[in-house]
Amino acid sequence: MKDQGTEHGLSRRSLFRAGGGGLAAVAVVGLGETGASAQPGTAGAAEKAAPLGPLKAAGPHAAVERTPGFGVRGATGGPVRILPIDNAKFLAGSLFDLRVEASQVDPATAKIQISVEGEHGPEAILHNDPVRTSSAKDSLEVTYRQVTYPNPGSYTVRVKVTSGGKVSTAEVEHEVVSARHHGRKADNVIFFLGDGMGGAAITGARLLSKGMTQGKYRGLLEMDRMDARGIVGTSGADSIATDSANSMSAYMTGHKTSVNAMGVYESNEPDPNKHPRVETMAELLKRAAGMAIGVVTTAEIQDATPAAVWAHTRRRSEYLEIMDQVLDPARTPDVLMGGGLASLLPKSQKGSKRKDERDLVNEFRQKGFTVATNAKELASATAGKAPEKLLGQFHTGNLNVYLDRQQIRKPEVLGDWQDQPTLPAMTAAALKVLENKPNGFFLMVEGASIDKQEHPLDGPRALYDTIEFDQAIGVAKRWAEGRGDTLIVVTADHNHSMSIVGTHDRRKNQGRPANGIYGDAGFPTYTDGNGDGFPDDPNPEVGLFFGWSNHPDHTDGFTHNPVPVQPSLIDTASGNAVPNPQHQPGAELQQGNLPPHETNCVHTVDDVSIVASGPGSDNFNGFLDNTEVHFAVLEALGLEVPSNDGE
Repeated sequence: MKDQGTEHGLSRRSLFRAGGGGLAAVAVVGLGETGASAQPGTAGAAEKAAPLGPLKAAGPHAAVERTPGFGVRGATGGPVRILPIDNAKFLAGSLFDLRVEASQVDPATAKIQISVEGEHGPEAILHNDPVRTSSAKDSLEVTYRQVTYPNPGSYTVRVKVTSGGKVSTAEVEHEVVSARHHGRKADNVIFFLGDGMGGAAITGARLLSKGMTQGKYRGLLEMDRMDARGIVGTSGADSIATDSANSMSAYMTGHKTSVNAMGVYESNEPDPNKHPRVETMAELLKRAAGMAIGVVTTAEIQDATPAAVWAHTRRRSEYLEIMDQVLDPARTPDVLMGGGLASLLPKSQKGSKRKDERDLVNEFRQKGFTVATNAKELASATAGKAPEKLLGQFHTGNLNVYLDRQQIRKPEVLGDWQDQPTLPAMTAAALKVLENKPNGFFLMVEGASIDKQEHPLDGPRALYDTIEFDQAIGVAKRWAEGRGDTLIVVTADHNHSMSIVGTHDRRKNQGRPANGIYGDAGFPTYTDGNGDGFPDDPNPEVGLFFGWSNHPDHTDGFTHNPVPVQPSLIDTASGNAVPNPQHQPGAELQQGNLPPHETNCVHTVDDVSIVASGPGSDNFNGFLDNTEVHFAVLEALGLEVPSNDGE
């Protein structure tokens, strides 16, 4: 392990050891007169489109940056903070960074004493020299990199800070578990994540795809027919309301973090990529079991959900850093498919968002990856013997949603990307690459645009993507049938505000008077003439009446939008959201209930469902905190982590 004792030009001489290769108790003196304070970073700006006259568009995640003075961090308060937080849970042998932050101290002379005690006395786990920093003029931080608890049990971390005659203390309790599994263990895990897929998305997809006669569905979705069913709580360390980075990180690490963060605990470190880390699913399974990793998404591969499989950052918008991290052999997936080509192309090429001339597509090729850039190339790459590694890059941004990509197919909407693969096709290709890996695999498949269409209040597009997601689950279920060695898990990262209220009957009227509720709702008239599982027309005479529990001011005629349209835009004069004149023009104004600057509907705090089949699926019954999903997957695998001496 790299010696980090001289980072930031700091001396090792002020560290006092307590003997042995690891430390159960240490005392760290401050930085001395040469210690330089770190410079504050700048918060990432939300992506914004070009101004439209006095109006401009704002991305659906513009609100994930915490408003200064509004939110509170997940700290308990006080002058001493310990990370990981109290009640954090670890797999024995997994790696994490231990960080102590002392405020209201003289960083040049303050002393931090750290002790770690297990059930049988002091534990010598603090290997190597710590990194010492001062993020503010009155703070001192100490960070030990790649610490591990070697054995299951309960551990207490105690800290004492002395500065100018003043003494402050803090302690946290950590739980460490094993992942022993009784009975048949899973060799492979296929983890399906429907981004923002609440109950309404599932219900609506079933209505559109299967239909209903006299109150009974004429068929069930693939996710309806699984062995186990539970519910998941999605809140994070800093807020009851989560985003995809925070919630997916909980699945991939077993640790709570903050909105906008993945693979780290939020600290006072100004650099978003140097916050204390916890080991991700990709890192852990590759290191401990030599398993192959696959990541498939309809979003940019750098987006919150796919990146959380491997990445560590406080700010989800750090796309270039996320790409640097994925090229680290310790976490590089064997299969990586989705959009996001803009972050791989040299800046001189069309569509690039890079600031340099690095060609990451070529760098992947040099690492042995076969590259596909459209559906035809993907089919060709997997037609015969599967490649050892596969990179699929099918759009500079997110893939277009199913309805636009496969059914409507307007050239002005698809642009240069006329031949994008479906999620079921990408799933099948990933399985062909991964199925012969000798140590098994972990494959994450995301239906990303369920969420991305709920944000702009586009119910039909969200439901078509839910159907596509469900059909990808069907691909995996058929692949796993009869094998007995594959766990399939299906869940969502958070809920959304969409609900199915009734029907909207265009034959009767327009706008609100056409919305049928209770007995007036009847049944929608979607048809599937070609039997592909998708309605032939997203806007039949009697369609679904979508309700939204939160939304900005916008106009709504309750009918399908022929092309994707944002419901609200930012008025540059006031900074507040106003109805987009291109969204259902002439329709009735719907008064918003969100903060005045928000242009899209936002996530909700409601629980989400989780279903599973295969070995270990009984771990997913009942209520689970989102962090417990991580440990349920590891238990199904029976993962045992080799001992790590910290060197």
